[in-house]
Amino acid sequence: MLAAERRHRILDVLASDERAEVPDLARRFDVSESTIRRDLQLLSQDGAVERTRGGAVPATRYEPSFVDKEGANRQQKQAIARAAAAIVEPGQTVFLDAGTTTLELARALRGRSDVTVATNSVPIAVELGGRVRLVLTGGTVRESTLALIGPLAERSIEQMHVDIAFVGMNGVSASAGFTTPTWEEAATKARMIAAARVAVVLADSSKLGAVTFARVAGLDEVDLLITDDGAPASEVEALRTGGLRVDVASTAQPVAQIA
Repeated sequence: MLAAERRHRILDVLASDERAEVPDLARRFDVSESTIRRDLQLLSQDGAVERTRGGAVPATRYEPSFVDKEGANRQQKQAIARAAAAIVEPGQTVFLDAGTTTLELARALRGRSDVTVATNSVPIAVELGGRVRLVLTGGTVRESTLALIGPLAERSIEQMHVDIAFVGMNGVSASAGFTTPTWEEAATKARMIAAARVAVVLADSSKLGAVTFARVAGLDEVDLLITDDGAPASEVEALRTGGLRVDVASTAQPVAQIA
């Protein structure tokens, strides 16, 4: 079998199994594990797969672990969280989506006994339990994000009416709108946006210009995007031209309350 044909068949395996391990592929194609690793490296460079420890997944389905994401761009996420916390008024009910930026927002709201927080995030529930009035959706825990998703989570959210929903995104693009890697989380996020009087997306500057697998919403379905001052000016301008309100949080100092 030619190398090009083998790599094509590796993609076929991933299309059906959604994940492939190096030893399994080596046995399937009767080649060495080092050969499979080279194949996966080439496919990764082409953007067809994402490497994982010991194997690969299709590029559109890959997402780093929650722990990996929590440590990335933390200063930017904290700046965004400060700006987001500043717009939460006493007595309001807010929904916090599962994510690392919304977890920083939860930490910023930890002393606010004057708000009610609903969430589908296990880490946020742990962070805020006993500190604020807390509502946790039901659902199935997704391993990579520790989010509660699925029909039970979606039905719970559909029964809610909140003042503000703070929703994280993996991709924010003037052309593609708001996107995330999986249909399951996209469906949950879309319901959060629909349940809120004001929908606010929190996305650090690394997400601007990115497009991931599943569409969540168009620019016209979100009231505000809060990002950080590392965001490319061209991306911010394109989003504003598309009709989206964008606030840029300073990583150097707290941001004034948004009117």
